Amino acid sequence: MKNETSNMVEIDIVIPVYNEEKDLEKSILKLCNWAEEHPKHKWMVTIANNASTDKTLQIAKELKIKFPKTVRVIDIPSKGRGIAIGTSWLKSNSQICVFMDVDLSTALTHIPEIIEPIINNEADLCIGSRWLKESEAGRNFFRGILSWSYNQILKTILHLKTSDAQCGFKGIRTDLAKKIIPLIEDKNWFFDTELLVIAQKNNFRIKEIPVKWTENVLTTVIVTETISEFLKGVWRMKKNGVPDIS
Repeated sequence: MKNETSNMVEIDIVIPVYNEEKDLEKSILKLCNWAEEHPKHKWMVTIANNASTDKTLQIAKELKIKFPKTVRVIDIPSKGRGIAIGTSWLKSNSQICVFMDVDLSTALTHIPEIIEPIINNEADLCIGSRWLKESEAGRNFFRGILSWSYNQILKTILHLKTSDAQCGFKGIRTDLAKKIIPLIEDKNWFFDTELLVIAQKNNFRIKEIPVKWTENVLTTVIVTETISEFLKGVWRMKKNGVPDIS
């Protein structure tokens, strides 16, 4: 990617959603308004509807009508956060792909910080971290301990060098994303970790940035199921090895 930051770059921000009828409109309006206030780059906001059973898809389509040049809607019938992100990135024509959680837990002010290192050819993949010294992360104590412990497991078993594998804020060169995604086996919450482990194994340049992050206390994520999924994924990658990109 060119070093000339003055050139307009196409950025695709993917928001994976499952039954988010209460928060979707508010979050997308906030994100689209932010994009309009930052015309330096060309922004696309992709709502990746992930087998929702409420009015999420209907609201997404209405937002597409309201912001025809900015909002794209992808309806994915199979449930799985990893499927939603991976499918959207594979279908993207933008130069850089990002994903954020629909609750916008990560402050929007960090969006330029996550894409500029990629635009300036300083990184191939840039991720937000809640564990860097400069980060501001309001966290539930129990979830914070689980997150810290999980990242220590990743460092010990899979030798991952990053400090926060699961922060829902990541950006990547789209051409490289399209090489990694077919190698990722997990279709749900372990997707992030697998993305990072494969990228590191194949010598992609990964940069972490500190973020201001606010925890969503109303999250529907089931902690025990997610922990089990993470541990199974770690064991699978340790046993089977990390794939090489040919």
